[in-house]
Amino acid sequence: MISIKIICVGQLSQTYWKLAAKDYLARIKKRTNIETKIIMESKFNLISTNIKIESIKINEYILKKDDYQWFLLDLSGTLISSKQLSQIISKNQTYQQGKIGFIIGGSNGITQTLKDNTNLIKISFGNITLPHQLCYVVLLEQIYRSLQILNNQSYHK
Repeated sequence: MISIKIICVGQLSQTYWKLAAKDYLARIKKRTNIETKIIMESKFNLISTNIKIESIKINEYILKKDDYQWFLLDLSGTLISSKQLSQIISKNQTYQQGKIGFIIGGSNGITQTLKDNTNLIKISFGNITLPHQLCYVVLLEQIYRSLQILNNQSYHK
């Protein structure tokens, strides 16, 4: 069984994000193990300080889970479709022991050093900027969709 970790900077603040996330997590948990690590957003006066602190925390968590294949959601990443994400998950399950992780930075982004980490594979769901809370819900939906594709189950279009 595949194990999925998600690192997300910032908690879901609105009820509608929480409800959507809860729904998709429940659907996903029927098929796989999934865990979300929430990193609290830093609240210092300098944005650059916040980005640095959050990126350090992301990196510390990645190092603890170094047997995972990590994907960073980033505008500069390779644009992927739902089908391609399902292929990534399938390939990971076959060749990477079924351990896959996704990273969503905070509302101010992440450090260039973390972006340049060669152990992170940068992917993108489109050329638009999403609020990080919405990005989390979209990621969950895409993971669920991918699992449906891999199990030859229908999904509304």
